[in-house]
Amino acid sequence: MRRSHTISIQIEYPYEATYRFLSQPRNYGEWAAVDKASYKPVGNGDWQADTPFGKRHFRFTPPNTFGVLDHAVFVPGEPLLYTPMRVMPNQDGTELTFTFYQRPGMSEAEFTSAVEWITTDFLTLKSLLEARRT
Repeated sequence: MRRSHTISIQIEYPYEATYRFLSQPRNYGEWAAVDKASYKPVGNGDWQADTPFGKRHFRFTPPNTFGVLDHAVFVPGEPLLYTPMRVMPNQDGTELTFTFYQRPGMSEAEFTSAVEWITTDFLTLKSLLEARRT
């Protein structure tokens, strides 16, 4: 089995509004580590952008009623590896969980760095959404 790390973050923003924001692929560029100016749809439902790790494509789970926000970040032509992401109501706010799996050929240092990048992305998301409450 591959090594995994689950990130859980509480967001003081209503669940329905959080899910609505996150289920729209166009909003990914607002909080994720992508070059916002390069983030664009590519016509088949995927999106692409420049990232600190090079050009990547993004594929998102369609909107649903279960809070499932799984998505894949990938290089075209390489296998897709979806990452589980969920939002759940937590009283007046939202609990977000995301599990990152160590990719084939990824060193321990690269794995740790990726988890740090992702955590930073989610702290950015938390700040962005909580600022909307005021």
